[in-house]
Amino acid sequence: MNRTSLRRELVVGYSVILLASLTLFAGITYAILRQSLARTGTQSLRQTAAAAEQLVAPPDIPRVEVIEDRIPSAVGDVETLRRRTRLVTGQTVDIVVARTGDVEKKALRAFSVIAFFLIPLTGIAAALAGWSVANRLLKPLNRLVAASREIGIAALDRRVDEPEHPAELRELAQAYNGMLGRLQRAVEALRRFTADASHELRTPLTAIRGTAEVALARPRSPEELRDTMGEILEETRSMLALVEDLLTLARGEEASVPRPTAPVDLVAVLRDVQDIGEALAEGKPVAVRLDAPESVIVHGAAGSLRRLFLNLVSNAVKFTEAGVVEIRVRGANSAADGEEPAGDPGFVEVQVRDTGSGIAPEELPRVFDRFYRADAARERSGGTGLGLAIVRMIVDQHEGTIHAQSTQGEGSVFTVRLPVARVTALVRPEPEALGRVA
Repeated sequence: MNRTSLRRELVVGYSVILLASLTLFAGITYAILRQSLARTGTQSLRQTAAAAEQLVAPPDIPRVEVIEDRIPSAVGDVETLRRRTRLVTGQTVDIVVARTGDVEKKALRAFSVIAFFLIPLTGIAAALAGWSVANRLLKPLNRLVAASREIGIAALDRRVDEPEHPAELRELAQAYNGMLGRLQRAVEALRRFTADASHELRTPLTAIRGTAEVALARPRSPEELRDTMGEILEETRSMLALVEDLLTLARGEEASVPRPTAPVDLVAVLRDVQDIGEALAEGKPVAVRLDAPESVIVHGAAGSLRRLFLNLVSNAVKFTEAGVVEIRVRGANSAADGEEPAGDPGFVEVQVRDTGSGIAPEELPRVFDRFYRADAARERSGGTGLGLAIVRMIVDQHEGTIHAQSTQGEGSVFTVRLPVARVTALVRPEPEALGRVA
């Protein structure tokens, strides 16, 4: 038996408390019984003295005074009572009675013997019963411990039995199964992430290795070596972009990352995104427009918000051969012009619309997954496959929501809802806060 087992602690603690309670109860009962027997004996002595007095002096003779005194006795526990009665005739009657405490002693001795044997026997019986009850109650806990020792990383799909009673152990089993479920999802996500990251990193590394091997296969002219180094540099940039995206996701998922709370003028951020979108669309018949009020203030991080909408706008420009990419802001409290909000005053809604190729309906639920590319065309378009995963992470950090709609051949709409800040002062982000250096 484990000396520190819960079963032992329960049984020993329960037995000790029971024995202490029984002993205290027996002691108090002994004291009360002793006093009660003494009072009864004294009362009996008085009644005996009164009866003897009536034998000497008939009851019809009036009594003038009755005095009772307890006389100290020199013989052990003998109690002596003297009753002196003065009659109306002038006579005095003295009655002396005595009794021993043998009966009381016998009764108290019998009680002590009973208590001496009964209390330990009761304690032993209670300990045995407590041991049995503890075994029955802790059996589900033993099964939980055994299952915990058997479940490893390879068996996270297992679950422990949930007992009907006691309720505390049922809640413990439910909580344990819930923890196993969360751990299973986390491990599966980590496995997928590791496999996807390894696959994505292997492609540029293989290209770099192949290019270098071809370059070293025979002597090369300076121009050929420059082209080869350019290809290696391009693959290195692609790999570096992937690593940076992975680091962004890893940092964003840290539980200790606080929610960004600085007031930011979202419209100023979107104007900057529009400028970059126009630069990305240069050479294509694509117009990048911004439809927004003068100012909308949200709590957040300007750099993260810029990356959020820049990812959406760059994707829209990338997959729109001709047409319009529009950034539309609705439902905000306009701090600058005092206009009434057009929608929910607690949120601002930003839509990034394009007239591009669109996304198939069956692909939409997975567009925010890591390393997921909707089709071969998007696979060939470059990118790390992490842009929309980063977008969703930033939206979550700002306690917002994002929703995607698309029709193949007509375009896509990404709708971001962010809680607005209850401030009136405009805070325009500095270029450094947007991740740009002037």
